[in-house]
Amino acid sequence: MADSIQQQLQQLVLLSDSVGTSSGNAGAGEGGGSGGVSTVEEAMEQLGPLIHSVYRTNKQKLFRQQVDLFAQRKDAEIMKLCGSYHQEFVQSVAQLLKVRQNTSELQEKVVGLNAELQLSGKSLYEKKAELLSLRRESRNIQKAVDTVKGCVEVVRMVANFDEQISTKQYYSAIKTLGSLKETYMPQVRKYAFGKLLETSIPKMETKLQSAALSDMKDWLYGLKKTTRDIGHNLTDRMKKKQLMWAERDSSIKERYFVSSAVQFVLDEEFDHDDPITIDMMPLYQCLHINEKLGRRAEFRRSFAEDRNDQLSLILTSPVYFAISQLAPFEFMLHDIIGFFIVEHNILASAPDFRSKSDVDALWDTGIAKLSDIIARNLQVIRGDTEVSGVLQEHLTTFTYVMEENAYDVRKLRELMMAIFGL
Repeated sequence: MADSIQQQLQQLVLLSDSVGTSSGNAGAGEGGGSGGVSTVEEAMEQLGPLIHSVYRTNKQKLFRQQVDLFAQRKDAEIMKLCGSYHQEFVQSVAQLLKVRQNTSELQEKVVGLNAELQLSGKSLYEKKAELLSLRRESRNIQKAVDTVKGCVEVVRMVANFDEQISTKQYYSAIKTLGSLKETYMPQVRKYAFGKLLETSIPKMETKLQSAALSDMKDWLYGLKKTTRDIGHNLTDRMKKKQLMWAERDSSIKERYFVSSAVQFVLDEEFDHDDPITIDMMPLYQCLHINEKLGRRAEFRRSFAEDRNDQLSLILTSPVYFAISQLAPFEFMLHDIIGFFIVEHNILASAPDFRSKSDVDALWDTGIAKLSDIIARNLQVIRGDTEVSGVLQEHLTTFTYVMEENAYDVRKLRELMMAIFGL
């Protein structure tokens, strides 16, 4: 009976195993689900008669014993099955624990490295900040050095400017002043030193202009003797030409009038006299400086006024018309000749500075004043034939000299005709 119960229980276990297998493959076919259910129903159908038989024969105790034995065998099989994989499980757990330990160590190392990296990063950040600060300081120092160098260069140029003026190197001084204004002023204008220099620039310009103008006026004053020498030399040359003209006229059998213009043309072939040279450098230098300073118009007016004053001074010199006192009048004529020869040279070399109309107006003024001097002494001149003859020679030579240098002498000729009846 016990064996029968045991066999039936074994069949139920096998049937339950088949039920599990069928359930696991339920999705393999269309009827998989219904097959699993029918198998379970079959197992329940077989279990029912078994339990009924046990109770009918009053073998409940034996049935429980067989069930317990059956369960023990199954437990033994399970323990055996687990025992075969236990070592691998233990090894896996040991490896897992080792990995966990290694992971903890690695984590500690990572934390330590992170702390070291944070510390190094902080030190690097501090060094970088210090380096940036040093670079800023270096740039500021370099900028300060450059600024100081610029200021020193400006001071040096200002000192050079003063020295150049004191040594009369005016062309160099105007270049130095131009460099200060155009190159260095924009660099130092934002500093107090630059603002001081900027207010000094007009004073420096005035200083340069005044120095050049002073030299030019000294030159004009020195021309007083030069112009007289020029007038004297040109008068002597013209007297020689007049003698040559007289000899030329006496050799001509048929007497006819030869104008002075024709005589000048005839003399060109034989005229080997050295040209009159006048040092105009102070004037040109002063003109150049005033142009650079933008004061050309002012200088032109000042120069015209000075020349007018000089001519007035020449024409207000005391003259006398006694035979023994005609030398001052002759010197006056020499001064006038030299004066207008200088004007002629200025007009030829700088026509945009001294115009022909300005010179012609000055010439007309000079002739008018000269005529006035003669007119005031006309009775004395006509009353002394010797004085009249000498004066006529002086005025004739004077007229030829001025005509040769392209001045209009028609009013002079009219004056001579009025006085001497020529």
